[in-house]
Amino acid sequence: MQQKRLFCPLVLAMLLCGFAQADDAAVHEEAVRKTTAVALNYCRAALHRIRRVPEKGVFHEEQTRILNNLNLNQIEDQEVVALYKSILDEISHVAISERERVVINEQFRRSIHRQLGTTFFVIGAQVATGQLANVVQSGANSWWDYRNQEVRRDSDQWKVEKIEFTNLMSRSSAFMDSFWRLSQKNKIPDEWLIRDQDLDQLARVLQERDAAQRLRMLGRLERFMECYPPYWYYVARTQQHLGLAEEALETYQRLTEIGSGHFRQDDMLASCMANTALLQEMAGHPDAAQTAARVTEYSIRNWESNLICAWVLGRHQQFGKAEELILCNLDEDQEAGQSRIALVSLFYHSDNKAKLATLLNDPSVVREVPIPGLLLCAKLLSKEKMPANAQAYLASTLSASVHRVGRGNAITLAAAAAWKIQDAQPEVVSGTNAFHVVGYRPDTGGVRADFITETGEDSFPDNRPIQVTLNYPGTPAILVTLNPPTRPEPKSIVPQRVPFVGGGQLSLLPRGSLRYEIGAIELDGLRISFRDDNIEDARVEDSKEVSAGKDTPIKS
Repeated sequence: MQQKRLFCPLVLAMLLCGFAQADDAAVHEEAVRKTTAVALNYCRAALHRIRRVPEKGVFHEEQTRILNNLNLNQIEDQEVVALYKSILDEISHVAISERERVVINEQFRRSIHRQLGTTFFVIGAQVATGQLANVVQSGANSWWDYRNQEVRRDSDQWKVEKIEFTNLMSRSSAFMDSFWRLSQKNKIPDEWLIRDQDLDQLARVLQERDAAQRLRMLGRLERFMECYPPYWYYVARTQQHLGLAEEALETYQRLTEIGSGHFRQDDMLASCMANTALLQEMAGHPDAAQTAARVTEYSIRNWESNLICAWVLGRHQQFGKAEELILCNLDEDQEAGQSRIALVSLFYHSDNKAKLATLLNDPSVVREVPIPGLLLCAKLLSKEKMPANAQAYLASTLSASVHRVGRGNAITLAAAAAWKIQDAQPEVVSGTNAFHVVGYRPDTGGVRADFITETGEDSFPDNRPIQVTLNYPGTPAILVTLNPPTRPEPKSIVPQRVPFVGGGQLSLLPRGSLRYEIGAIELDGLRISFRDDNIEDARVEDSKEVSAGKDTPIKS
């Protein structure tokens, strides 16, 4: 009787173990089938695009981003690997010149809409919630955001020769046969495998500009797209654009589960990590920094993902990891301008004065940093440690002129683009007269802002300074004092042109008017005076170069 009591639990345990092993085997078989379906779908999508747009640029992109980027460890069937190899061999026969290769590689960088603006890296106490909301919704783009856009390149000279395209299409036909055999052999459900018409319909849906309608249309495609990771990427990006943070996080999680492991460099999953970390950070989720640190597991060539993840890591005091991500962009020459701004922001927030001073000693870096951020850096470093060329640059970025309009006086501010003066809610006062803005005009290298006062003196005193207050969101108010010239400019002299950010020139005021220059800038207890000898010497030297016809920035 005792043996029976012992035997029953033993049999039960063995049965449960057998069931568990069967369940594990079923789960593994299910995972293998899904992995094979995803690999086949990626290959089919690449060949579909090649057939639709038989151009060298498309060949090169699909070769480097898809076919030659696949993680072959995910493919257990030798037939699929052999087919990939034959297709790549045919693509490699299409000669691509070095010039074409450069243009192709730069196409995404030029075509993509840069919604990740420098406002995301404003170096202030706290960035306004309204600014971050736009960035959260736009998020980090990847190559897949560009892949389905309409091709707008000079395709005539890059058309593939007929014989080369015919050979490739024969390989494509062979793949269709293998596609069917492998789906039968692995018992892959038909709804897991995409068809050409599904890809065509997805491309049409992605052209819909209304995000809410696009999301509804994407929902109708779900039953045919379960094993096609880009579909889930587009769904998550649309949800994020609509502000559906929780839904987007769930979709990004599903994308990670389905799409992981298929590519050696996966820009899509890198963007997924960046957007997930951004959404988690805005929701106060404790795993935001851990998610941001995972971006390098997938790809290091997505510059937007690197910058967003660096920003998240910086907010969690993980400055070393954040710096490495930004330096990855700079080392690979990926969007160097915004990356340098991000590096300045990181050094500012980490209180790394030595690296910040070294970075701001580079004139090219100084010109790229928004002026509010540059002033906060000056406050951190103190005027004595702020590089002289940065101070000289500041002195050259804003000037004013006074002239008459009707019965009142008018002031025109000539500001370098780095001031972002349209975002500053500028207030202009001279003596008892307050001026209000009437409009902005683009100018080479900057912006002109026109201010008028309807009640004022008949003449504007030459010795009265102009006070300009700039109120940026999330940053202390900036007070700029513009002093009149020490001596009036002769009316017969044609006004000079002043070099500004980006290497352009900003023309001075109309002939016969007075040019007011920066005398001092005050920001949250910091006062920078521009009457020091070194700054004046820099101005004099630059004035000589400008009068000689040289277009060079102000030097220290």
